[in-house]
Amino acid sequence: MKLRRVVAVVIGLVTALLGALLVPAQAAGTATVTTVGFSFVPAALSIARGDSLLLDNADVAPHNISSVDPTLFRSADVQPGATGEVVGVPDLEEGQYPFYCELHPWMRGVLDVGSAPTPPLPPVPVPGFGALPVGGTVVTPTSLTTFGGSMYVASYATGVVSELPILAGGLLGPPTPYASGFTNPLGIAFAPDGTLFVADSHASTTPGRSVDGRVWAVDPSGAMTVAVDGLPNGRHNTNGMAVHDGRLYIANGNSTDNGNPDSPGGPAEVPDRSGALLSMDVDERGLTSADVRVEAVGMRNIYDVEFRDGTDEAWLPMNGPDTFDPYGEDLLLKADVGSEQPDFGFPACLYGPGGVTDWIDNSAVSATCEGTQKLPEQLLGLHVSADGLAFDVAGTFLYIAEFGNFFGNEVVGHKVVRVPVDAAGGTSPPQDVLVGGAPLDVTATADGIYVADFASGQILLIRPLT
Repeated sequence: MKLRRVVAVVIGLVTALLGALLVPAQAAGTATVTTVGFSFVPAALSIARGDSLLLDNADVAPHNISSVDPTLFRSADVQPGATGEVVGVPDLEEGQYPFYCELHPWMRGVLDVGSAPTPPLPPVPVPGFGALPVGGTVVTPTSLTTFGGSMYVASYATGVVSELPILAGGLLGPPTPYASGFTNPLGIAFAPDGTLFVADSHASTTPGRSVDGRVWAVDPSGAMTVAVDGLPNGRHNTNGMAVHDGRLYIANGNSTDNGNPDSPGGPAEVPDRSGALLSMDVDERGLTSADVRVEAVGMRNIYDVEFRDGTDEAWLPMNGPDTFDPYGEDLLLKADVGSEQPDFGFPACLYGPGGVTDWIDNSAVSATCEGTQKLPEQLLGLHVSADGLAFDVAGTFLYIAEFGNFFGNEVVGHKVVRVPVDAAGGTSPPQDVLVGGAPLDVTATADGIYVADFASGQILLIRPLT
């Protein structure tokens, strides 16, 4: 998934997420698909012939379902917190039927009629790892971090950052509100003095742009001030953040999908602020987009940033353009802040003359703008929605939450992977750690790796067993 900014925040809808969100069967002969985080869950759904289908909207915006051939089946627009019938499904013959949301066409799924019903999809650790639910459910968690013996979690739907005490063995106590009033917070980070930074978005006053990114600073007393405003948003947003050597680093996404300012109806990109890693002094306040320092450019929808201890290496997960491989893949990138301002090549080196246009045959990582483009550290897969990331406390593995997405007839992502990192910053291919659910962010303590599952609101603690 690539999370989108929406205008309304509907708190009443969130109770739908606290039940069996991933269990499709509500009653005999009836299946349910849920919308959450602008995705269908599950994205691939199997039912018996003659069964009915319901659309449960646990999101913060209206959604519907329509078959690609709209004469086959369709729902009305379903408002947040409501459930609607998908008309026409009981009449379908056996077969596979792609569907999408007409209001948000990137939301896609497939209905398989005639197969066994889709089972629940709980997160499951792979052999060699254990997973423990640690309590402290938070609705639609987008970002989590630790500070002063507590876990802090941002909620997309409620606009609240909650504090959860970390108990013995890594368990979490119940959440209590720590800061609130945000629109759809996507990133949080603490400065050493206890200042909490929250990445949010709001309606833009910039001509031609509907959404701006804003970072709030919440001091330990609870007083809120604007650290920076006016960051270009749109299709993607101001996302994860990290504090390093007295500076706040901000992963800012793109206004468009393809980086093209001429996209019909789309806002213009700001080349050195869109798809860019930005930074500012942690003590600065009231900045505009023009005031921040640009650390790296040429990225598409970077969701988070993480530093490896003892280095200036900023690690970033990038969601690649959907039709280009290898650069259509989600990528793991690295920038050495302070010594370079790398250009990772989006969109200039991916579109137009000399760009990568053969996503079937071009399976090697290679520069498309010779001598100018910084290459990725690892390929993470097509459309997996690589989002939050965190190093373990030893700094030997970088854990990455892959929210997952759906294109064509294939479900991808929906897992946590780890990338081995050696002392020199070299990497090896990613390894699966946890499969299932909709993980959106991870953070590390001595107890293990905490995973925030966006769909269920559950926080899991995963650990290697050896």
